[in-house]
Amino acid sequence: MDVPYTLFDGNTAVANVAVNRMELLWQGKQRHYIQLGTVMTDPAYRNRGLARFLMREVLQDWESRCDGMFLFANESVLDFYPRFGFQMQAEYEFRAAVENPAGSARRLNLSLPQDRELLERRYAATNPYSALQVICNFGLLMFYCGSFLKDCVYYEPTSDAIVIAEQEGKVLHCLDAFCNAGMALSEVIRLAAPPGTESVVLGFPPMDASPYQAEPVAKGSDALFVLQNKENPFAQQKLRFPELAHT
Repeated sequence: MDVPYTLFDGNTAVANVAVNRMELLWQGKQRHYIQLGTVMTDPAYRNRGLARFLMREVLQDWESRCDGMFLFANESVLDFYPRFGFQMQAEYEFRAAVENPAGSARRLNLSLPQDRELLERRYAATNPYSALQVICNFGLLMFYCGSFLKDCVYYEPTSDAIVIAEQEGKVLHCLDAFCNAGMALSEVIRLAAPPGTESVVLGFPPMDASPYQAEPVAKGSDALFVLQNKENPFAQQKLRFPELAHT
């Protein structure tokens, strides 16, 4: 659930910070996290301390009510969030070769009730391969899958898995996978990957990273900031915040 913190000048919204409450699974435990988003100020009202005021209000209200807090920031504001105790953290993407891709997955049509129900059923099984994942937020998943990723949702019957993936040349970008843990992730990807696929890049951090080459996420992407003095999984190991959990 989103909680907006907004300042108005009359009936006009001039500054905003959104508090997004999230349930995460980290090291097998459910954790309560806050992701801050939509931090913005109307250009005509900048340099008046409005965003600073809202950030302080958010921290006062929520810092003691969560296990961790984070946000993503573009290059223009990298010096802003450390003033409030946030520290930039490196993220990593995980890449591996794909051998003998089978292409056995079918694309779902989420305008069909049975395909949407299939996605929701498999989402409830969570992603057993992800070291860090957002759960209990099917609405956020549908924000992606119901719009610009609507043609990227596949069902692979042998593994009974939903795979959300984009193909770019010979590279499969596997953004998420929802299924039971009866099969290795590499096999799920092999079955789902179209013929001609040579490698896969994960949009989530794998539970077992040993088969993957970990590389820092390319510069130019929004930078991850994590509130210090709270839980910080990224300080303990190489991770990537799941791409489909950005708000």
